[in-house]
This record gives sequence, C-alpha cells and structure tokens, in this order.
Amino acid sequence: MMKTVLFAVAAALATTVTAAPVLAKDVTVTYGDLDLATAKGQQDFARRIDRAAKVACDYQPDGHIPSQEAMTCYRQARAKATTEMALRLENTRLGG
Repeated sequence: MMKTVLFAVAAALATTVTAAPVLAKDVTVTYGDLDLATAKGQQDFARRIDRAAKVACDYQPDGHIPSQEAMTCYRQARAKATTEMALRLENTRLGG
C-alpha cells in the first residue's frame, strides 16, 4: 500500500494570508517505504517534507534571496506538513 501526504498549500495559504501568493502548488510526499517507528524513518520523512515544501512554493535559495512570498509560503507549508507528519507518526505509534 502506498502511503502519501498531499500538500494542499494553496488552500492553507488562502485561509491564513490575505493576499496569498499564486505560486503555491500541491505536492505529494510518499512514505510507504519508510519505517516511521524508527528515528531514521522519521528523519527521512522530515527531509522529504522539507523538499516538498520548497518545491510547492518555488523556494529555491540557491545563491539568491527568495521572495518574501516564497519564504512565507515555505514556512506555512512546512508548518502544515509538520503537523500532518506528527499525526501520521502518532497513528503509527498507536499501531494504525
């Protein structure tokens, strides 16, 4: 069974920021291959979430300063995904 987390970044931004940037997009993060009961699995999941949030918000700080909109989008996407990740980890811990 393939497990995924879908970032609905655009919807989250629309409810929390008045002038939401149009640059946010949905990104899927798979984690079915990870053992979330281990520290390594959780770290790998967190890295995937970080990369996905950067992609969703076009946040690419490779040698240049990202726009304020991209930084805000990235921070909000990470926060939302981190909450989702915590819920998934708790579900795994409880045997679900």
